[in-house]
Amino acid sequence: MAITEYLNNQGIKNFAVYVNIRSKTMPHIRFQKRVKGLKSRSEAMRQERLLIKRLTSKVAVREGHGLTWRMIVLKWESFARESNFLERPYNPATIKDYVGMMYNWTVDWLDRPAAEITRGDGREVLDAVISKGKSKSFQKRLKNTINMIFNWAIEERLVRGVHNSPVFGLKIILKYDKKPEILKKNEIIHLLNKADESNHEWFSIWAVALLTGMRNGELYALKWSDVDLSTMQITVQRSFNRRTGEFKSTKAGYWRNVPISSSLKKILLSLDRSRGGFVLPRLVEWRKGNQAKILKLHCRTIGIPEIQFHTLRACFATQLISTGVEPIKVMKICGWKDLKTMAYYMRLTGVEENGATEGLDFIHK
Repeated sequence: MAITEYLNNQGIKNFAVYVNIRSKTMPHIRFQKRVKGLKSRSEAMRQERLLIKRLTSKVAVREGHGLTWRMIVLKWESFARESNFLERPYNPATIKDYVGMMYNWTVDWLDRPAAEITRGDGREVLDAVISKGKSKSFQKRLKNTINMIFNWAIEERLVRGVHNSPVFGLKIILKYDKKPEILKKNEIIHLLNKADESNHEWFSIWAVALLTGMRNGELYALKWSDVDLSTMQITVQRSFNRRTGEFKSTKAGYWRNVPISSSLKKILLSLDRSRGGFVLPRLVEWRKGNQAKILKLHCRTIGIPEIQFHTLRACFATQLISTGVEPIKVMKICGWKDLKTMAYYMRLTGVEENGATEGLDFIHK
């Protein structure tokens, strides 16, 4: 607050008042006002008292609306990074993903009081995700993240007068369930043959992926100490996180064994062992995370469906299932705990439906 003297255009002394009121509990809430042309200091002091009263009242009203969504997200980020007492602390990369998701998909909420964000706003966000062609799983992940942060804010009493997040109870919608692109056996053979013929630097990586079903990070982290050719087993016990540059446990959190087939043994025996203990080539583009881009280019070049790198794992699973390997064994080899995941791959192969219509013998000729 300040009262200042100045000379007006006629050279007469006037007074000006400036008042700035900021919330002590919510620093983002601030109101300010300047009044000029006051004839005396006493009038300026009266005006100052009046402005302080008015602006303080406006701050109190705004405080009643609570923190903005931006401040909620920032406070949650700080909580997640510093909460070492949690049973399962957040991975720094996961925190970054969650915060980035909020800034990207709830940008229109950021400077609004969180308590004023409605289910209608939540539906708009999910509709925007659908219009961008995002998958059902992405919609679910976004919804769960909003729920998680908003519910945390409610529990911490940072959001007032609200009991549920804006997306609570909203249904996930998928315009159509598109069958994912997956390679048939002849296309898998074609992919590997062409890569081998051209001496492609990614050949061994693709081959091991297709013959083990290992995830990208697990392949990158695979060491010769994990390979036992005497028992024909690979122990999958670690994964590489490219974003943090760290080696960690597998996605499921436990180790598993993958049988070494005769084809895989030939690939392993052909590999160079002078890579600091790692089985597969340490390619620069792999380290940069360009594995999907390179695989798609190769597929396009040889005329087969352009697939994601992770699809190699799906190809492995569906081929095992289609050759009659018991689902429980496939689950153990791939490291799945969830039966829903297994059911998804069963549906991709169509094994359960094979022969189901043979009893419909309607045509006699």
